[in-house]
Amino acid sequence: MNGLWPLLLIALLYQAAGNGPANVGRLFESGKTWPQFLASVSTQRELWMKTESAVAVPPDFVERAAKASRGLQLLVVAEDWCPDSAYSIPYVARLAQSAGIPLRLVDRVAGEPLMRAHPTSDGRMVTPTVVMWRDGRDIGAWVERPAELQQMFLSMSTNPENAKRFAQRGAWYESDGGLTVLKEVLALIEQTTDKR
Repeated sequence: MNGLWPLLLIALLYQAAGNGPANVGRLFESGKTWPQFLASVSTQRELWMKTESAVAVPPDFVERAAKASRGLQLLVVAEDWCPDSAYSIPYVARLAQSAGIPLRLVDRVAGEPLMRAHPTSDGRMVTPTVVMWRDGRDIGAWVERPAELQQMFLSMSTNPENAKRFAQRGAWYESDGGLTVLKEVLALIEQTTDKR
């Protein structure tokens, strides 16, 4: 057994190194830019294009994000079949682009370590997961959907009315116009400036 400890230690160090900043740097570099991702969308393409064409980011949001952008990168785990991604990520991408924040997108397979590190409050690994990296450190993430919709989702089993409302979440997203996504992501960006 004593002879196995060095091998176990090497394996653990190797695994830790693989999930560290260097690995995230490689993951970021291998990710798609927003235009590349959008061009590759095949499932729910009409929804993605409809959302993309409706995106408007208030100028003061862009200014605030730019002010808090030093050393910041956004690494997004998204899939084209995910409706929450289609309704949210175009807004996140436009905010990042307008504020000069580098953003890349990866799929669930490549992004599994990020989803594992940032599960939902009920423990699921989901898309979208918007991970914020500042100066090479993971400083937080916005996960799955806006808080109001998430609360509806989490309470569906005990509240039939919320189940009905959640089933119509597309209408909620469209009437909100991405404002809640933008507010929540911007709040996280600003909060993370203190974690440098």
